[in-house]
Amino acid sequence: MEKDELQAIFEKIQTGVVIIDPETHTILDINPIAVSLIGREKEEIVGHICHQFICPAERGMCPITDLGQVIDNSERTLIVMDGTRTPILKTATGARLGKRDVLIESFVDIRDRKSAEDRKCALIGYIGEIVMRVREPLLIVQQDLADLADRVSQAEETSEEVRAGILLEAARIRRITENLAEVERAIAEEREDIPAAYREFLKRT
Repeated sequence: MEKDELQAIFEKIQTGVVIIDPETHTILDINPIAVSLIGREKEEIVGHICHQFICPAERGMCPITDLGQVIDNSERTLIVMDGTRTPILKTATGARLGKRDVLIESFVDIRDRKSAEDRKCALIGYIGEIVMRVREPLLIVQQDLADLADRVSQAEETSEEVRAGILLEAARIRRITENLAEVERAIAEEREDIPAAYREFLKRT
């Protein structure tokens, strides 16, 4: 395959790819996807040290050349133009281009996946709170009604006592429904403490 063909493939790969000099850690080349993720012009990246963009490790602490680590689909961070760090999934491997040893690093942006994981955790936590707020009172109501039924069957309760017991349990059930109604109101008001994913799920049901 001709050099121009390889360069064309390099330019069109839909994954960020960076070629680095393993001795100086200078960026030798970078494809358009990687340039876009970093948020700078290619000319601002090529020829500079990779620690400024690709890896936040300090000089002399490169995970690959200095620490001997293997990076294969590992979660790392990418330093973007405004100084913030973007989570990426990165693979790095040594290669030889012509007569030159190089490091080839490829990475994909996983911000959406991380956001989805955060939403999932928030959703699980919120659902857990709702279950706790509903389950415990229902267990109490269940036990109390069972006890009331036993006393009635043994003729230990007067009609007024039975009525009072039923009204008590009805009040407890009302409080449970009020808790659920509060959740519904929070969703309707789109309160920030309600995870958006959970809010949208309930809107669809």
